[in-house]
Amino acid sequence: MNSKTKLYSELKPRAVELRRQGKMYSEICNELGHIPKGTLSNWLKSIELTNRQHERIQKIMAKNGLAGRQIGAQRNHQNRLKRLARIKQTAEDEYKHCLKDPLFLAGLLLYLAEGSKKTERFEFMNSDPKLMKCMVLWTMKNGKQNLESLRFRLYIHELYAHEKCEDFWIKELKVEPEQFLKTVYKPTGRIYKKNPLYKGCLRLEVAGSELYWKTMAWRDCFYAALL
Repeated sequence: MNSKTKLYSELKPRAVELRRQGKMYSEICNELGHIPKGTLSNWLKSIELTNRQHERIQKIMAKNGLAGRQIGAQRNHQNRLKRLARIKQTAEDEYKHCLKDPLFLAGLLLYLAEGSKKTERFEFMNSDPKLMKCMVLWTMKNGKQNLESLRFRLYIHELYAHEKCEDFWIKELKVEPEQFLKTVYKPTGRIYKKNPLYKGCLRLEVAGSELYWKTMAWRDCFYAALL
């Protein structure tokens, strides 16, 4: 009999006794030292716990689970704060250099006027094709985005549904049809088009939140220098 087998033969009776007292596997290991879960399960599989013992174990597991979730949530929160701090510092370091490019400030002001500030995602909507082209270029140049990674969603009245206005935007922006998300058709009581040239409002979306937070940091730099 090797030393490990001898040790386990000495531990098994005590483990069985503790289990009959209603102890959890983790409690048994805390008292006897680490024993592989498979070994414990084999030793203790024939022992039936009382209802009261089961209830006790369930309460402990629920309490430990809540504590674990709270610790996990706190860790995630701290990691998020660190990530945002890194993004902010990078944006601040880049700001003065970016100002040398006229497109940077133009795009930043466009976003502050028309961009989303609620979703923590970079989203810009407009009906002007030239402004949309500028913002696409801005996200590629200053946001370091690939054109293929950008996504678009068209918002337009039902009255225009048959015109396939998505094709207009695809041609204007030189993007692929696969980059368009499902179009949102808005109900209208009109029976004729008020503006024949209208092709809907297009929303540009950038995945993730990094570009949004960099843009907000650039906004703060702009305000700090101006006000």
